Amino acid sequence: MAADGSSFLLFLTVGLLQFFIPTGALHTVGSLPLDTVTFYKVIPKQKYVLVKIDTQYPYGEKQDEFKKLAENSASSKELLVAEVGISDYGEKENSELGVKYNVEKDDYPIYLLFINGDLENPVRYTSEINQDTIQQWLKSKGVWVGMLGCLEEYDSLAMEFRSTSTQEGRQKIMEKVKAMVQETPESEQKLAEQYHKIMSKVLVQGDSFVRSEIARIGKLLGESKMSSTKKMELQKRQNILSSFQIPSIVKEDL
Repeated sequence: MAADGSSFLLFLTVGLLQFFIPTGALHTVGSLPLDTVTFYKVIPKQKYVLVKIDTQYPYGEKQDEFKKLAENSASSKELLVAEVGISDYGEKENSELGVKYNVEKDDYPIYLLFINGDLENPVRYTSEINQDTIQQWLKSKGVWVGMLGCLEEYDSLAMEFRSTSTQEGRQKIMEKVKAMVQETPESEQKLAEQYHKIMSKVLVQGDSFVRSEIARIGKLLGESKMSSTKKMELQKRQNILSSFQIPSIVKEDL
């Protein structure tokens, strides 16, 4: 009975602590909670920080997508994922950050990407709250995050390929990829081959092939009559194709 009583007391204590601890102490795996003090200490020291500004106690599908994104950020050496919880009552914790970045309650959650410690000009994410879509957006900004189907070493070669202007230079990269495929573990060879095939298509059709193929796959993914296996294969291909897009560094309006 004593043991049972102790267990119940521990359970009750933990539950009460979770209820009364401020938002900053509530932990999402892979994400760093920030407040009005730590925000200005952390961001200037990082190359890339993706900050989610949200209600103090977020929940639901959008929060589930953030949890997946935060956990998957472990695959990136350069990206730090953080979150700011804003309180609407009492002392209204962190509300000044919401004012600074023009975030309204009805907009929650808002994602801001801070680059090279620039606190004044973050890039604002404006599309659907979906892990894959956000990761593709990050990739378009030059931030590598492991996406379904993508291989980091091959993603680097894809970036080198797209930034090379001559056919001869691109041909050499493609030959390097072809040789690497043979040395790639069997479990990843089909994915590695996708990079080589895309390079071949680009050499023949030009860079427009990537844009048109991404658009084509996007339409297919929007169809309901498709098996989950087929959908996953298309998502992998779309993710790999996104590695061949030129990163956008244009600052979006806040």
